[in-house]
Amino acid sequence: MKTSQYGVRSGVALLLAGTMYASPALAEAETVSTDEIVVTALKRGDVQLQDVASSIAVVGQETLEKRGVVEFADFARNVAGLNFIDSGAGDKRYIVRGINAAGEAQTALYYDNIPMTGIGGAASSFGGRQPDLQLYDVQQIEVLRGPQGTLYGSNSQSGVIRFVTNKARTDRFEGSAQAEVSATKDGGTNYGVRGMVNVPLVQDILAVRIVGYSEDYSGWVDNVYRDEKDFNDTKRSGIRASFTLTPDDLTSIVGQFFYQDMETGGRAYTRPYATTIGDNFFPAIGRRATSQIGREVHDDETKIYALTVDRDLDWSTLTVSGSYLDRDVIDFVDNGPSFRYFEYLQRIGQFPPVTVPIGSLSYSPQSTKMWTFETRLATKLDGPLNGVAGVFYSDRENNFETNTVVVDPITGNGDFSIPLISRRNFSDTTKDFAIFGEFTFDITDALSFTGGARWFRTKRDLVANTLVPFFGLGAPGTTSAKAKNEDVIFKAQVSYEVTPDALIYAQYAEGYRSGGTNASSFAGVPPQYDPDTTSNYEIGAKTSWADGAVILNVAAYRIDLKGLQVEQRFGPGGAFAGVGNISGTAARSKGIEADLLVKPAQGLTLQFAGNYTDAKLAKDVPDLGAAAVKGAGLSYVPKVNLSFTADQEFALTDDVEASVGFSVTHTGKIDTTYYTAFNQPSRSYTLADVRARVSWDQFKLDLYVNNLFDKAAELTVFNTINDPHVVLTNRPRTIGARLGINF
Repeated sequence: MKTSQYGVRSGVALLLAGTMYASPALAEAETVSTDEIVVTALKRGDVQLQDVASSIAVVGQETLEKRGVVEFADFARNVAGLNFIDSGAGDKRYIVRGINAAGEAQTALYYDNIPMTGIGGAASSFGGRQPDLQLYDVQQIEVLRGPQGTLYGSNSQSGVIRFVTNKARTDRFEGSAQAEVSATKDGGTNYGVRGMVNVPLVQDILAVRIVGYSEDYSGWVDNVYRDEKDFNDTKRSGIRASFTLTPDDLTSIVGQFFYQDMETGGRAYTRPYATTIGDNFFPAIGRRATSQIGREVHDDETKIYALTVDRDLDWSTLTVSGSYLDRDVIDFVDNGPSFRYFEYLQRIGQFPPVTVPIGSLSYSPQSTKMWTFETRLATKLDGPLNGVAGVFYSDRENNFETNTVVVDPITGNGDFSIPLISRRNFSDTTKDFAIFGEFTFDITDALSFTGGARWFRTKRDLVANTLVPFFGLGAPGTTSAKAKNEDVIFKAQVSYEVTPDALIYAQYAEGYRSGGTNASSFAGVPPQYDPDTTSNYEIGAKTSWADGAVILNVAAYRIDLKGLQVEQRFGPGGAFAGVGNISGTAARSKGIEADLLVKPAQGLTLQFAGNYTDAKLAKDVPDLGAAAVKGAGLSYVPKVNLSFTADQEFALTDDVEASVGFSVTHTGKIDTTYYTAFNQPSRSYTLADVRARVSWDQFKLDLYVNNLFDKAAELTVFNTINDPHVVLTNRPRTIGARLGINF
């Protein structure tokens, strides 16, 4: 990985040098007004947001730039109904409408037409580890709330997040560059350089667009055990390239390549609270400090190749797309607390008298290779009936290991000269084939009906090899399992245009996610688990007032979860996590979400996004813990999320424009586990950012303060026998500046 990263950083430097010295050619494109925002995720071409009878949030390029969005966490809290479990850089689990449980991903992630499924992490979170690709030069982000099973299939049972990148343009030369520097309280200095250049190679026929970036973010968490300051630094660099070929007026061919390498010195895990597990006492360390013997380094390399062909057939548009994802992750996790728990179990006679080292690391190299292919037709007939139909195929192969290695107490790294405590490897192949369609019939000019269905067949093949049993408990061996699932899911919707500015709708939609693999170092954990499904009942309204100066969209929903994938505990003292299923309707999520935009005066824009989510178990599930009773909330789901932003634009002179703005977000408290001894709910938190921009000629200068009041927010709390009340916290107050140029 190091060699390829060096090459990427060299390429980034050359790209930025070229863009900085290019002469200005074109001014920034005119900003698209709010009522002209379009949605592409419906696979029917561009559709205006307010005309879509569905709950969708769209964040455009100008908003992303003003707020300095470079990755998912930078915008997620401003989207109603969207949450995430943060386990560090490149390791997020997305939550939409409170649908969260262990196992495979429940929210689908796409970059353009490219599925980006998580490759797994802990045994109970195979749907985690979603990649954090850099978001410079992104056209917009679309968040589709509620199951999208008919169009997007597996893992879209709660919604879809889609990043729409800017493609190469054949009609113009253009470019941009950006340099950023900031300082983090209790941390250090952060740097970032980013650039884009778009070059028509053959005017109106062939063009290439290249984006490059290199970023270095300081850490802010101290490891008192090793006397290390700010160990959780992150370095990220990459290239995104696309070409567009239009051989005639009816055909467009777009090729894409993504490369990113990200390295972190450790996760932002802190220990601000004292806790006792067994007879082991773990003292509080600090709100930005931890104490661990092992180094939790993380290296994440992603390569993506994609090709999309669009052909105008007059009566329809034919789209053929394919992609190949190649991602490699090397991850180390400190096992110190869990090994102290094994010593406690020995003292009470529940664990064999093996020699337990003072420190160990879980060493988990993982590799994902995934091919996807989709072809679809989107009609554009003059009559009342139109829709989209297609076929989809994916082939995902995950190869990963779970090794337990003794820590070298001097370096904190794994000592591979000592025999491993455990070693298991897995090969997990999942193949998905589907036929789907979604059609809309306009009964009258105002009344429409939409129906959709997806037939899918999923095949899984797992081979697991135990090479070194955990502490020698058991014997080496190989296990294998095969599974095949086949089903049909449906969608039905009625929408009515009350006035040209008011649309109401009622919808029923189903979603599903495939079963998966339990990647555990303990052979007693079941190797696989089964699919589960969601059924969504929803009503909503999309309204515009005062000639577009006020836009209010609301939706209310109920989602039933059936056959739910859940985390269970196995082995001595429940020390090992795995995933199983609950039969029947295991949980239910009910809620309401709202998006409000108001332009009360010239240049002033106010936005509010909020949701109330009541996600609960629908019956007692004693296998999950004593608190897993009917009515208990789903873990890691806050009841309330609120966001408010304000931006005021004004002219400083005839040639200089300026703006000032702020954002405030609030996240409610979160329950973390059904095991009452370990349930330490995270505290609610409120974060505030302020910003200012000055624009002249082709230049833009942004000044900002993120986390204005320097809150140590509890983004994610883990409290099990493996992680005694660990808090993943946010970056402290950061003051910075960005200078950009468009040409």
